Amino acid sequence: MCGRYAYFYLRNQLEQILGTGPEAAGEFENEIGANYNVGPMQEVPILTINDGRLQLTRKVWGLVPSWANDPAVGVKMFNARSETVREKPAYREAFEKRRCVVPISGFYEWQSLKELKRKKPYFVAPEESPVMLLAGLWEEWGVGEETLTTFTIMTTQARGRMAELHDRSPVMLRGKDWSVWLSGKPEEAIALCEPTEPDDLRFTPVSSRVGNIRNNDPSLVERVEHEAGDQLGLF
Repeated sequence: MCGRYAYFYLRNQLEQILGTGPEAAGEFENEIGANYNVGPMQEVPILTINDGRLQLTRKVWGLVPSWANDPAVGVKMFNARSETVREKPAYREAFEKRRCVVPISGFYEWQSLKELKRKKPYFVAPEESPVMLLAGLWEEWGVGEETLTTFTIMTTQARGRMAELHDRSPVMLRGKDWSVWLSGKPEEAIALCEPTEPDDLRFTPVSSRVGNIRNNDPSLVERVEHEAGDQLGLF
C-alpha cells in the first residue's frame, strides 16, 4: 500500500486545489492526461520545488537510490514507511532534501472479505475534491543520458475505514500541508505523517479488472458491487 492509483483531474482543478496559478506554478504542463491504472515503474506527474518555484514534472514511480547498482530495485520501492524513513539509507537523504507531492484522483486497495472467493478492490477518493495530494520523495540515479528520476509514496498506519482494507495508508496532505511537506523543516514534514482517521473519503467497490495493469479506462473507477466469480450467495 499504496501500489496502484489513478489520475484524471484537469490542470485547472489541480491549480485550484493548490491555490496558485500558472505563473506561480512554474512549468505546469498544459495537458496532464489521464491514467486509470498507474503501477510501479510508470512515468507520471508529481510536484516538486525547482529554484523556489512549484513545478509539475514527470518521474518514474519506484524510487531508485543514487547508489543502487541496478535501477530494477525501483519496482519494489514504490512506498516508504514514515516510521523509518529518517533511518533507512534508501530514503534518508531524499527525505531531508527531495520531498515531492503526488497529485492523484484516488487509489486502489483490496479488501479480504469472507463471503468472496477473492479480494475485493476498492477505489478510494475524496468525497468532494477531484484531487488528492500524497506525500512522496524523489531521487536521481545515473549520470548524463542515463539519468533516471524516480519517486516513492509515503505511508503510515491506517485508521478508521482505511484500516478495514489494509493496515497501511498513503500519507494524505490536507489543505496547505502540501507546502509544508515540500519546503518545511524535517520535523514539520514528519509530523504530517502521523496516523489520522480521514472522514472525507469515498470507498467505491470496483471491478477486479483493475488487477491487470493492461486494463486502463474510465470504467475501472465505476461502482461494481458483484461480478462473475463471486459466490452465488451474494446475488
